Amino acid sequence: MISDEYVQREILRLAGNNHKSACISTRRISAFYNMPESRIRRQLTTLAEQKKIRLTGWDGRALRPYCEWANAEDFVNSHADGSHFRVELLD
Repeated sequence: MISDEYVQREILRLAGNNHKSACISTRRISAFYNMPESRIRRQLTTLAEQKKIRLTGWDGRALRPYCEWANAEDFVNSHADGSHFRVELLD
């Protein structure tokens, strides 16, 4: 099984390949690594809480930074975004 740390490194690598910013598809990463999409989303929130990335997702009305969501569970369970998130590396 793929570790959470490996998933986090992969997310950071993908963002770093595109000038420190990328649109991440949790559905594609989930399919590629054969793991639940919710686990990928949870790793995104973990990286955002560790201040390693700035995470933005669609809330059904507008793009909203992760820090403005009510909590991590709302973000992980939201599917209004079509499984796409904007990830920016923080220095």
